[in-house]
Amino acid sequence: MDTMKEPTTLEARIQAHYETLPPAEKRLGDLLLNFPGDIANYSAGELAETAGTSKAAASRFFQRLGYKDFNEARRQVREAKRWGSPVYLSSSHGDDRTMPSRFLSDHLQQETLNLTRTLEAIRPDVLRDVADALAKARRVQIVGFRNSRMLALYLQRQLLLMRPDVSLLPQAGQTLGEDLVDMAEPDLLVVIGMRRRVAAIPRLMEIARDSGAQILLVTDPSATQSTDLATWTLDCHVRSSSLLDSYSAAMSVLNLLCVTLFERSLSDPYSRLRRIESLHDELEELDAFAWLKES
Repeated sequence: MDTMKEPTTLEARIQAHYETLPPAEKRLGDLLLNFPGDIANYSAGELAETAGTSKAAASRFFQRLGYKDFNEARRQVREAKRWGSPVYLSSSHGDDRTMPSRFLSDHLQQETLNLTRTLEAIRPDVLRDVADALAKARRVQIVGFRNSRMLALYLQRQLLLMRPDVSLLPQAGQTLGEDLVDMAEPDLLVVIGMRRRVAAIPRLMEIARDSGAQILLVTDPSATQSTDLATWTLDCHVRSSSLLDSYSAAMSVLNLLCVTLFERSLSDPYSRLRRIESLHDELEELDAFAWLKES
């Protein structure tokens, strides 16, 4: 016999009970449906005041939703914020920043902080070891899902400028098994998994580890389950001044890896680049001398 699954997230619970909420509790429900992330930053009394209701009504509201108390609901939302859910990263105070200059200032401050924290945490010996592994591996396979896919594609295209046998997984519309079957000790798997990772990543890393391959995990500080499976882990801060994550620090780290590989780990880094440039010219792929035509 089929049973209906009980709602678990805050907004799902509010929606399930919304029509039966008393007016005093419904005002709080309206506030949290629009800005569920606010519960992580305020007390029950402050939320009740903002919603124009009483603290007692707020207490009844959370119990009606199935929580033990307000603190249990707040813990759930804080975990959702840490996981990077845009729904919970929104705030009712976002409208305070109406001036474009304020948006720019907040954005610059957070981007600078992300870059500083990320790059200062990288150990030089780890950077050297990863660059050497990228140079010596028989094959480099790079995995990225969802938003991490664009980062994986960037890294693959840069590495192909410097070495052969660099592949991006999964191939469009394909499964992973065919690409993992030949993975072995001489190989390197690069897993790019920013927060809101797919559930398959830990199992994928276990398979790579069991095959003897080395594993580089490029992720954010919220990753805990997968780090023990990696040979090396590089944490990239992705927090944004808005509800959307920023990947500028991650792009900087990938660029740094490629530059380090090129500068210290390759015996003849320019030979492959020269051959690629010759092919570009032969195929007339790039309008490299457009500036001469214009003059």
